[in-house]
Amino acid sequence: MAGRGRIKEKGSLSVKIVSYSVAAFFILASIVPLFWMVSSSMKDNITIYKFPPTWLPEVPKTVNVTLNYDGTDDLKKEDYELDAMEAIWFTWKRMQNEAVGAMKVTGVKDGEVVYKASMPSYKFTVGRSEIVPTMIATHATMKNKLQKIRDNKYTAFTFLGEGDKYSGETTIRPELPQQAANALKWLSESKVVKGKVQTIDEISDWKRLFDNYIVLWEMTGGVDSKSGTVSYGFPHFLLNSVLVTGITIILQLIIGGTAGYALAHLLRSKTSGWLTLFFVATIMIPEIAILVPLYLTMDKLHLVNTLWGIILPHTAWGIVIFLFKGFFEQLPSELLQAGRIDGASEMKIFYRIVVPMSAPIFTVVAVMTFIAVWNEFLWPLVVARTQNVWTFTVALNDFQQRRSLGSNVIMSSLVIATIPLMLIITSCQKLIEKGVSFTGLKG
Repeated sequence: MAGRGRIKEKGSLSVKIVSYSVAAFFILASIVPLFWMVSSSMKDNITIYKFPPTWLPEVPKTVNVTLNYDGTDDLKKEDYELDAMEAIWFTWKRMQNEAVGAMKVTGVKDGEVVYKASMPSYKFTVGRSEIVPTMIATHATMKNKLQKIRDNKYTAFTFLGEGDKYSGETTIRPELPQQAANALKWLSESKVVKGKVQTIDEISDWKRLFDNYIVLWEMTGGVDSKSGTVSYGFPHFLLNSVLVTGITIILQLIIGGTAGYALAHLLRSKTSGWLTLFFVATIMIPEIAILVPLYLTMDKLHLVNTLWGIILPHTAWGIVIFLFKGFFEQLPSELLQAGRIDGASEMKIFYRIVVPMSAPIFTVVAVMTFIAVWNEFLWPLVVARTQNVWTFTVALNDFQQRRSLGSNVIMSSLVIATIPLMLIITSCQKLIEKGVSFTGLKG
């Protein structure tokens, strides 16, 4: 009987259906691109562009090659090393668009293991543009690059001389998987590698799925011995972004918080209203409209090509001051008056009373500033003219154009850049909701 007397609002079911449908649509619209980005960061550079698209990355293969040197005389350690480097680098250059996770080469002579060499895919990706920029495979090319391979430790090479007895297979299987078959074809036709292919095979290696992430940390930069120019790696650019974002957030909280407190509690209502209107009006000015004047100002201050040149324009946003003012107006004025009666200065009242009560709005401003500054590209591109002050957003453009990094490595860098955003937003969600609800932006 109680259920029969319940009043149902007409159209409530339709509203629920529409609401849940819209919510589900936006959830999918957010999750699908994120899943594609993470998946692509583990793929090879060709699989990303396949149609129809493959959502799950292919597990990389480790190609194992055994080269036989029976009948070859007067070969020294350097000769074996050169041959191993040619077998790995030249072969991999022709397989660079396949899901190869690592290459391992074993040299055998008269039934004994002479050497072992190996290289994971991230080492090849980092050194490809320096060691094998073209498809030309010659002894002279590898001799010129051999010292650089040693210095950068791109390829591990262990010379055993009269090593252990070789106990592996001695014939090539009649049917080979794709990567092993492609490697065998080039090694058999090549006139560069002295050793003959005795066996070749491949095994799946799921650990190599994450090599695109390791590539970024391997790119540490250095000094060119010939030109003397200094290059920087992804860790340096990521550190620049952390410094720029962190200092900007601190300055925004200090300047915006004190300005908002002054507008809310220290100025007359009329003066406060006009100043607030001025700060809000700055939001309507497009960034592109002030780009040139802002650059000229930084140039006059000698801040071009410095991190402070990137930071200073972001230290006082009108929207931040407006948000702080709206929140501080909701605080009980009795507490502030009590502080003044006790003889506390306004700065002491602000830091001892207002700040501890305002964690939600400080969180909102910090997250809002983090998202904007962390992802910014245009202003750092304009004011940071040299590599030492690039942020990672500017560096990604250079990586893609000059260093020939594939889209898979770019995707892995974007995943790394997205992780801090997701962690901050998910961990501060309750404070963000509470802060927005008290800023005067309700509804």
